[in-house]
Amino acid sequence: MSSVLADMSRLENFIPFDCLGESHLQEIQGQIDVITLGPGRLLFKRGQKTDKAFFLVEGALDLTDASFQVRHFTADDDENYLALDNYPEHTINAISAEATTLYAIDRNKLDLLMTWTQAAESLLDEGDDESERDWMDALLSSELFAAVPPAMLHSLFMKFEEREVQLGETILTEGEDGDTFFVIKQGKAMVTRSKGAKQETLAALSAGRFFGEDALISDSPRNATITMTSDGVVMCLGKQDFQAILQDSVIRHLSEDELDTMVLEADTACVLVDVRLPMEFRHDRTPGARNIPLSELRREVQNLEKDFFYVVCGDSRRSELGAYILSEAGLNAYVLDRGKSTDADNADNVAEQAP
Repeated sequence: MSSVLADMSRLENFIPFDCLGESHLQEIQGQIDVITLGPGRLLFKRGQKTDKAFFLVEGALDLTDASFQVRHFTADDDENYLALDNYPEHTINAISAEATTLYAIDRNKLDLLMTWTQAAESLLDEGDDESERDWMDALLSSELFAAVPPAMLHSLFMKFEEREVQLGETILTEGEDGDTFFVIKQGKAMVTRSKGAKQETLAALSAGRFFGEDALISDSPRNATITMTSDGVVMCLGKQDFQAILQDSVIRHLSEDELDTMVLEADTACVLVDVRLPMEFRHDRTPGARNIPLSELRREVQNLEKDFFYVVCGDSRRSELGAYILSEAGLNAYVLDRGKSTDADNADNVAEQAP
């Protein structure tokens, strides 16, 4: 195994990488392992279970099936355009015949890539320009969209409406109610926030960046102003569609009983995160919870361990937004419904009270 980054141009002849835009390829580059083997080394054997998909980019392998038939398979073979023997349990032995390089990626991630690219392709017309693909690629490369069921992706994209915008146009204003989720298809924008009598610049946004979700999830006013710094095009998704398709797919809830079960059965650590203000947290402390106020969560998320799972507690709206922010960063996050039992418990309680 090597720590060298994969050369994504080496994958341009493989499905589904041949259909991905440049921004999407850059996003997944760090998730691909580079494997180098000397001659006579076993890559995998028949019957072995694996969670990786392997792509042969250089060299050659000898592939032996159950009948002991051997096929010499080279990187320039005409049929070398898919992952090698891409099954949960391998059907052949694969041994390097010479110095060989392979790229490996998690099979579940590959399955998502296949689904995403086909869903996006189904929405593109023959005359669509590259920007039409780029904004969809940008969304699909986000960790956030991995939580959207593949069957809903087509419906999601169909709900977006295109809107032309001009240099200097304000897309959303700090303090106003929010009713729309935005993606920049073309152009650039600036994020500002009031700081006393002045405006503080927080970030610059370019094509593929999305914004506006915080106010939709928390039902709170916009927390910043977004202004176009060039002419462009934004894609708009209304609040109702955002909540029905995206928010409900991403934000998962747990009862206290379900949390207890997960803690007992999970292979990784559980971290309770309370997103209320420090004074609220001190007054009504959640046992065992770590206090990260919602306003600081996006800044702190880079310091959180990705292998853990996170349960956000506090009040419902802020907890939902907190779980969304963690999911957006690729973390496994849930909202704790404090004081609520599972459906099974509720049913038992009703049965006990029945005459």
